[in-house]
Amino acid sequence: MKRNGLSCITTVAATVVFGMTLSGAVQSQTVELKFADRLPQDHYIARYATQPWIEEVHKTTAGAVSIKRYPSQQLGKAKDMLTLTGAGVIDLGEFVPGYFGDQMPLSTAAELPGMVPTACAASLAYQDLASEGGFIEKNELTPQRIKLLYVVGLPAYQLFVSRKIDGVDSLKGLKIRSTGSTMDSGLRQLGIVPIRMGAPELVESFARGTVDGTAYPAASIFSYDLQKHTKYATTGLSFGSTVTFYGISMKAWEKLSPGVQTAMLEAGKRTTQRACELIDKDDRDALERLQQGGTVLVDFPAPDREKFAELLAPAAAEWAQALDQKGRPGTETLRVFREAVARHR
Repeated sequence: MKRNGLSCITTVAATVVFGMTLSGAVQSQTVELKFADRLPQDHYIARYATQPWIEEVHKTTAGAVSIKRYPSQQLGKAKDMLTLTGAGVIDLGEFVPGYFGDQMPLSTAAELPGMVPTACAASLAYQDLASEGGFIEKNELTPQRIKLLYVVGLPAYQLFVSRKIDGVDSLKGLKIRSTGSTMDSGLRQLGIVPIRMGAPELVESFARGTVDGTAYPAASIFSYDLQKHTKYATTGLSFGSTVTFYGISMKAWEKLSPGVQTAMLEAGKRTTQRACELIDKDDRDALERLQQGGTVLVDFPAPDREKFAELLAPAAAEWAQALDQKGRPGTETLRVFREAVARHR
């Protein structure tokens, strides 16, 4: 990309000459952007993705962009991020599609049980579809006036329970904490009773037997100190997942120079890749720690895996059909999301 005869390059050394920024490569004046999210300052996603991305953007734009992060919902609730960016209260935000109901239903495809195997498959598949010209970008982000910057997907949720499990039939009747309606439908297909509750409530509910367990990434078990209640855990299955993306309002985006835009997007791609690799490693390490602590890791035999997939198939079809009936491309989303995941397995 050329501007005023100079390449749009994003390293500090190339964008600063004796304290003067290269014309056109970066913003001529410092632009201040407000970034809001729901996570505490030291949350692993903040450490793996958000803070490194902010630091890289500051560095590669030679300070032409100043990003101020407001963590822990300081500027508003996570469910209101679309409203906050639309109103200009914030410029950049963390978007959890499942929180927005009918505003971003296509992006909840990643939450379907059986859909994604790893954090990198989830992250990179969504990045493909939500970047410039992608299916979700056209059908969901553009109507909401949001530009994708980077993505954090989670590994396939496993089941972590206090009761013995040894196959699909042993799952029937289990009371399992669920994260939302998309996951609910899949759990019900397996004969599981989904129970909605916030993560902070889960510790006491697990201890009291109000729930038998939870569907979660393995590393989150340690984050919420649930390992002492986890007697059995599945491996190699998918009880759902989630994708969180980070974006900027188009109003703020359009005020940035092409060089700054390029720097932010390139930093975003590196952030997506780096974060998913770290999260997948954490997931593998957490399963090993659980096993060393006495948790039995249950690997379903092949016939049970096939039965598991068969039982879950209607949940995805129902999800897609429900969207089709509302005039949304649910069936097409299911197809393109599966294709994108297959590319990154």
